[in-house]
Amino acid sequence: MISRILIATCCTILLTACPAHAVIGWITSCSYGHTLNDDPIVFPGIPGASHLHDFVGNTTTNAFSTPASLDAGGTTCLTEGDNSAYWIPATYQNGIHRAPNATVKNTLFYYRRGQVRVGTAITPFPTGLRFVYGNGHATVPAENPGIAEGRIYWKCGGGTSTHLMAPPTSCPGEKIISLVFVLPQCWNGTTLDSPDHASHMTYTVSGRCPVTHPVALPQITAYWRIPTTATVGTITYASGPYYTAHMDFFNSWDPNSITPLTNRCINGAINCGVDPIP
Repeated sequence: MISRILIATCCTILLTACPAHAVIGWITSCSYGHTLNDDPIVFPGIPGASHLHDFVGNTTTNAFSTPASLDAGGTTCLTEGDNSAYWIPATYQNGIHRAPNATVKNTLFYYRRGQVRVGTAITPFPTGLRFVYGNGHATVPAENPGIAEGRIYWKCGGGTSTHLMAPPTSCPGEKIISLVFVLPQCWNGTTLDSPDHASHMTYTVSGRCPVTHPVALPQITAYWRIPTTATVGTITYASGPYYTAHMDFFNSWDPNSITPLTNRCINGAINCGVDPIP
């Protein structure tokens, strides 16, 4: 399972010498937005209750965000219609906050078929779907299954280097490290959230979504590019050590954009490139 994930993810970066299904879909690029002690998924309506988060995408994301408020907000993303909110705990290099603004397109979201077998229809994200991936309360690496399963990892540079199960302490010749998440794509089809903000979503088994989570959605692989120095030192997060890395996604795609992109690019088996027109 891990090898298939790593191969597919690597292919989305290289876009060469890969199975055809690995590169179909599109890429959304987003710039850094803002930083707040808010989390509208875990602490809705309670400003300042969360550890510090760095947000990209929707420019209005805060503790009071709702599907309606996000729909009315602006966005730092360049794909038309993507008003979604994406966030991670603030990153620290040797105790200094480093926002995800290492490049012009400093966060990339790869929308792909993922691990679902070719021939299975992919459904666009439902409005208001939200979830958290990764364990921000982990006390050891094994308590964050995303790391052990190869779905949360780090890289030196913007994305083409070796997968690392922990942040690098040095990246000779580089001024960027990337934190990567391969998000779950199978939805239970009934709830837009769950008490633990995670169990309504899961991964495929042998190329199929399980009967408990029968709806196959696009799989997002997120590359968060953090500016650093060749001597990286110690990377931590506002949630704690590196193994508390996690990511939040609050869908606010315009249905008139996500639906044609999903149908044309993923179900139509086309590589639509970066920031395509819906």
